[in-house]
Amino acid sequence: MTVHQTASRILTYPGEYDNVIPEDISLAEYILNEIEKFGDDIYSTNSETKQNLTFSQIVNQTKALAAGLQIKFGVQPKENIAIVLPSCLEYPVAVLGVNYCGAAATLINPSQTISELKHAIKLTNPKVWIGTEEFSTKFHELFLNAAQRPPLIVLTNKADHPSTWAGLLAFGQGKPVRRPTINSKEDTALILFSSGTTGVPKGVSLTHANYIAARRQNVELTKNIPKNPEDLNTVMLPLYHTFGISSIFDNMVRGLRFILVPHFTFKNMLEAIQEYRISIMSVVPAIATQLVKQPVEQHYDLSSLRLLFSGAAALSKEIQAGLVEKFGCFVFQGYGMTESTLRTHSNFIGSSRDGSIGTVMPFCESIVVDPDTNRALGPNEEGEICVRGPLIMKGYIGDEEATRHTIDSQGWLHTGDIGYYDEDGFFFITDRMKELIKYKGLQVSPTELEQILLNHPEIMEAAVAPVPDEAAGELPRAYVVKLPGSTLTEDDVAKYVADKVSPHKRLRGGVVFIKSIPKTATGKILRRELKLSSKL
Repeated sequence: MTVHQTASRILTYPGEYDNVIPEDISLAEYILNEIEKFGDDIYSTNSETKQNLTFSQIVNQTKALAAGLQIKFGVQPKENIAIVLPSCLEYPVAVLGVNYCGAAATLINPSQTISELKHAIKLTNPKVWIGTEEFSTKFHELFLNAAQRPPLIVLTNKADHPSTWAGLLAFGQGKPVRRPTINSKEDTALILFSSGTTGVPKGVSLTHANYIAARRQNVELTKNIPKNPEDLNTVMLPLYHTFGISSIFDNMVRGLRFILVPHFTFKNMLEAIQEYRISIMSVVPAIATQLVKQPVEQHYDLSSLRLLFSGAAALSKEIQAGLVEKFGCFVFQGYGMTESTLRTHSNFIGSSRDGSIGTVMPFCESIVVDPDTNRALGPNEEGEICVRGPLIMKGYIGDEEATRHTIDSQGWLHTGDIGYYDEDGFFFITDRMKELIKYKGLQVSPTELEQILLNHPEIMEAAVAPVPDEAAGELPRAYVVKLPGSTLTEDDVAKYVADKVSPHKRLRGGVVFIKSIPKTATGKILRRELKLSSKL
């Protein structure tokens, strides 16, 4: 797969910026160097417990955790450490502490099922796990043989666990940390999981250089914007999501205060905005839609909101306009993916266009190609959006074939999204080649659900396709062909899947029994036809 490119059709950031990326330094060391100057300023506040975390506490706890991991558990550079935590103040310390050892932080959704967790173990084989007391039940089920069970560091107030978070921090306090030798362009800093059309989540290997470049991007974008000490930030995505963890890091580097809403509900979010006078918020379109459609302004004082960033899925022009009209705030839509660390295109202050995902961002190049010929296209010609640069992942863990299919020989990452750019370099997404369903910004693989459905003894054929939903974006719906004589009901099928997947993958779009699945001559499911039928 080779892109037939023309230099003039490779788009870059339209402004000037310092493109230096520090080398041979870990992400954690880079961030700690940047935040030490903020000292005892409050970095984050838990909106429920009111507990605060200062910048100096992040520095001290990161180093204590790293020392504890090295001395007590023998953690070495390049080893994988699983972080299976809900959104909490300890999350960034866990990631940075693992990173400070030179190890890779493997971020896992704590609501994953046993089978999903086993897949993560197969890919990454973590040496040590960090989780909650609630997760320990799943952990023991994963490792039934206690003698072969890896260490689990538990966030708990109880003292009867062999390894607790507080105990490990106390053990590591004041002890020296062996500084690892880092090849920042090759060594993995974080592993995140991104669903794929092959049906199982892929482990995305992101290097120290990837994450440092993303932080440098944010610094360059905001260097001429004065920091307002009154600004309070929040993000409405879990911290194991690339949008969530990157927002945490970007706030850190700028010295901004972050309000953590640990148990997200729409009500909890609104209460936090009102109580703390949150001014800057990152959301997904599902949340943006609810803000517009519901009369929230009648029940909550949201007048502090002045800047909203939307990502993880496409935001409609209508919803964007509704946000501006209702709250009088700036709304900027951006674009990126786990495989590109975070942001490759975005609208920003002084450079914005309605309905667009924005221009190319610093530390990135972008091109649009014909999906059939890979020929580079010009303005207003629709094709696949590709990106390249220091933000692009190292590859998929244990899947060289998928990596080669995604990143070509010239370094272009093929996003699977169809779109175009206009004469001014603003990009627009019009469709998605990839078949992933996006439920509230979270990815759902149709193939994964189909494989589960086909394991049911009374299901002969199955296909999963999205149905549009105003609040959530898309909902997965199953189309099922039953075996003759089967008494299977729609509820039976939905429950069968729900018992085997994470909550966001459930068949919230319903189950439809049909006589046959539309397919191509080569047997590929025609999901486009199923999507069209859902709109009839």
